[in-house]
Amino acid sequence: MRKRRWSLWLLLLLFLSALIFSFAPYFAKDRALLLIRVYDRYQEKNSIQEDIGLELDFPLGMMDFFPMLVTYNDEGLAKHLGKPIKFTVEYSFADFTHGKSSSQIYDKNDPLYNAYIGSYSLAGFGEKLSERDLMLISEYDMLHLALPAVGLSAAEGTFEILELEKKEQDLNISSYPFITYESTVLTNGPEHQGGSFVPGDLLFGSSPETDVDYPLIEMKGKIYQHYFAEQDLNLIFYTFGTTDEVSKEFEEKVINNIMITFK
Repeated sequence: MRKRRWSLWLLLLLFLSALIFSFAPYFAKDRALLLIRVYDRYQEKNSIQEDIGLELDFPLGMMDFFPMLVTYNDEGLAKHLGKPIKFTVEYSFADFTHGKSSSQIYDKNDPLYNAYIGSYSLAGFGEKLSERDLMLISEYDMLHLALPAVGLSAAEGTFEILELEKKEQDLNISSYPFITYESTVLTNGPEHQGGSFVPGDLLFGSSPETDVDYPLIEMKGKIYQHYFAEQDLNLIFYTFGTTDEVSKEFEEKVINNIMITFK
């Protein structure tokens, strides 16, 4: 009888611990890490990187990024570009302040507000992507992937390229020359009133209260492109930040130190 009572207390304790871990704001980052570790196992098995033996090592610890890259294999871009391509996205975002209920991606006073860094791997296009194709991919990512994750549909979202410049010199990343583009973009911020659940809550935590939902803001984007003809792979690195200074820091601390290897 006593043994059964202890078993019941143990089950109750485990149940309460699971509830606390699942809903307490203090464990928001731990929940995100657990989710991504499980989620990425499936996504990575079906990624372009796995198909062709590509490994990308991002030194995310050089800045205050979430310590894991999130992997997503998308099927919608093929229709967008009108070609039967395969498309894998990897990205990271502003880390959580210890014990806080949400990522600093929501904090307008943080240098990594609304910031992203990551890669696009696109296979099967048959040639190097044009400048127009690259801009279409950037637009697709924001309007069909990033903003819907925080509850804003593609029809409601904004992505307008205000300025675009192709740099004269390529940037060598892991000994490969990458064509570089810089842009200024008008788009939406991620903060919004809470209430209904959106997928981004699992990753970024719940959005803090805000006076304006999905405010329009100017962002600075950079794209770095290299075409591997043998693998028919367009490999693109990208950064998205609020200022030129932040973009420069992304490049100096992370992009310049990415390692690219083929197994």
